[in-house]
Amino acid sequence: MKMLSALFAGVLMCLSASAPAKAAEVDLTMVMIPGPGSIYQETVLKVPDVVSKATNGRVMITINNSLVKGTQLAPSVRDGRAQMSAVLHPYLSSGDPRMGLPHLPGLIENIEEYKFVWDAFYGKMLADIWLEKWNSVVLAEGAFCTQNLWSTSPIQSIEDFKGKKIRVNNTESAHLLNALGAKPTPIAWGEIPSALQRGLIDGIMSASCAGHQHGFGKITKHLQNWKTGPIVGWAVLINKDVWAKIPADLQAQMKQALWDLQEEAFHTYYAYQASVEKKIEADGAKFWVAPDSKLNELFVPKYTDAVYKAWYDRAEKLGIDGKAIVQRVRTTLGK
Repeated sequence: MKMLSALFAGVLMCLSASAPAKAAEVDLTMVMIPGPGSIYQETVLKVPDVVSKATNGRVMITINNSLVKGTQLAPSVRDGRAQMSAVLHPYLSSGDPRMGLPHLPGLIENIEEYKFVWDAFYGKMLADIWLEKWNSVVLAEGAFCTQNLWSTSPIQSIEDFKGKKIRVNNTESAHLLNALGAKPTPIAWGEIPSALQRGLIDGIMSASCAGHQHGFGKITKHLQNWKTGPIVGWAVLINKDVWAKIPADLQAQMKQALWDLQEEAFHTYYAYQASVEKKIEADGAKFWVAPDSKLNELFVPKYTDAVYKAWYDRAEKLGIDGKAIVQRVRTTLGK
């Protein structure tokens, strides 16, 4: 009898071990672009796990980082080619200036101000844009590490900008560099290291974490924080029609899980930034932060008026009161 009981137990164990795992009720694919070393990638890669845990395995998300290019991240989820997407605001700022709001010089200067404005009204504004223009529900927002200027020679005065060929990632920075006498120069991301080494460009404006991961510090040796549009945002979106088919209880669990992940990313931002700066200095690059005296020379109408005018003009063409939005930011921050 004991032998039969043991044999029966063994059979049950074998059957249990060989039984297929319970299939998820909702199976989703999310597209993103590779961002090694960035808060963007580190946070987005956690999405499948936190959602699976929050829904007790009822929702499964698979990430694909090679399916679409960066400029197609938002269109792909809007058009239903991808169910979810981790999009980048700069790719959309030329078409909708509100996406480039944090890039305006002297307006939002750090992550604390960005989050304060986001909580006050900007987060709701973005959610409405995602829904109305991109057929998407936003589940989380975040920001890259501080945007800095990597250069092969020091750019630590207004005069140093003149004639420099610099690669930028948003429309607002391009207008500012033009006003400073620099030359915004388009270079594909993968070609940047070679372009710096060959002198095709003198510098690049990029997030400190992404720049470090790609070895910019070893090539340029100079890293400057001019606080010119220091915050570049990103968002996790899901197609509105896909979202509508997900049961309400799972929607609530997903929203809460990704809200918690979003807040964790914001609250660990400075610690992450500090760790990256140490790695950059270990590469031999000199990290320089523009003092207030230099910023006071930069953030004057002579250089910033052209940026704001172009931003206001693009907003007006879309029927958006850009001046009212900027004033709302200033009022929110007491500037």
